[in-house]
Amino acid sequence: MDASPRSTCSPEIRSRAAAARSAAGLALLAALCPAALADTMTSKTDAVAFRGQVTVTPALAARIAPDDRLVLKLYHPRDGAELDAKYQIIPAFVLPIDFIIAPAIDMSGRTKWPRYVVEAFTDRDGDVTRVRGDELLARTARPLPVGSSGIALRLEPTRP
Repeated sequence: MDASPRSTCSPEIRSRAAAARSAAGLALLAALCPAALADTMTSKTDAVAFRGQVTVTPALAARIAPDDRLVLKLYHPRDGAELDAKYQIIPAFVLPIDFIIAPAIDMSGRTKWPRYVVEAFTDRDGDVTRVRGDELLARTARPLPVGSSGIALRLEPTRP
């Protein structure tokens, strides 16, 4: 039995994942098959990647429209600014969904900052720079050290 990450995906999904990797980037690849995404990570990127799962309560799941996108965001907070921000947009998703997101690294494999906030939100207006009142949001309570795993993000209303 093959124990590699790619063994958890069917050949059809791996083929679709390869097409997604070249056509739409890592976010769509993560939506199709998170195990295939792991195959694309370099050892340097893998060491600093954040891993976790985005969930939603059954009561709030009905608020997610079929055309909503899921946005993963990673940034370092400083003086009210979001530095070194990185976005992954997943155009079609089913919750719960596992995620892997990594900050930018330099040629030596170092990140710009030692800690980052991880955020997930639904997007229905195409504007990832803000979260509207009818969209759902989750973020870590504080910046986490690079390489953190087991992150649990539960989407909640931005307004009750």
